[in-house]
Amino acid sequence: MIYTFGCSATKWHWPTWADWLEVYAGPVTNYGYKGYSNDNIYWTLLEKILSISPNDHVIIMWTQNHRMSTWYDEDWINNKDVKGFFPNTNGKLWFTESQDYRGMYRTHPDYQPSLTQFVVNQFQTIYNTQLLLGKYNCKYTMMFVHNPFLDCRPQYIPKFQLAWNNKKIITDEEIDFAKHILDLKPMKNLFNLINWDNFATSPDNKFEPHNYSGMWEYFLSKKEYLIYSHDSDPHPVVLAYHDFVLEKILKVNPKLGQHRNVAIDISKQAMKMHIPEFSEYDYVAESDAELLDDQFRVILNELRHN
Repeated sequence: MIYTFGCSATKWHWPTWADWLEVYAGPVTNYGYKGYSNDNIYWTLLEKILSISPNDHVIIMWTQNHRMSTWYDEDWINNKDVKGFFPNTNGKLWFTESQDYRGMYRTHPDYQPSLTQFVVNQFQTIYNTQLLLGKYNCKYTMMFVHNPFLDCRPQYIPKFQLAWNNKKIITDEEIDFAKHILDLKPMKNLFNLINWDNFATSPDNKFEPHNYSGMWEYFLSKKEYLIYSHDSDPHPVVLAYHDFVLEKILKVNPKLGQHRNVAIDISKQAMKMHIPEFSEYDYVAESDAELLDDQFRVILNELRHN
């Protein structure tokens, strides 16, 4: 079994890399979900680890560094008078057992840590995951949604606005900022301890921030992918996910993929599809919840059985 973990770049309303991986190399159990942070990914893996065997393959696509989640309880929430920040789900957060606001949720915008903390936390989580998978002798592959040093923090004032979808390349300012973090002695040791050979898109030089890339950079690299962009949704398109799986994970020429024409057809169909709004329960969804539109599920099921 292949187990996949990630955010909306791993599980979305149209087929992602995880769906194409199941077509070409399945079976796949997809524990990704839209809106998940790197902390969600780690704690979901820890929750599922006893059902994963050394014969299985864990594949993780790490999301943006600013997606950091916090463990909450009702006393803290009441003390800060911030209950209105949480979804109206009767006290349910991620991993909540007793509907009492004791669980994990995204970090409150009034209590955001520094960008340095975001970056450090991401790589600390990656290393902790490496240790966890090593403890259980699991085969694993990691990769990034995009360059992990990009500053993708959203704008909250005067109104909420995403930033990650406007990132094209890493800036000189972001590179300089990242190098200051990498100059910290414990961070140097941490980067030397991370097993970069297990990354599908490993950097040529782990201490050069511009050497990193991920699904986002892959999507932006070719006009062939960009022409299938959705009218309003910025996520990578189906064809880019298809080719990424073949080239970066399965290590074959994507142009030779037997289902590439199907990926192109689905990309065309997805260009104008309706993308459902987030519901309150999407914000605390279980990792095994489904998102893929039924019309695409039918197509992929046919490919898997032919």
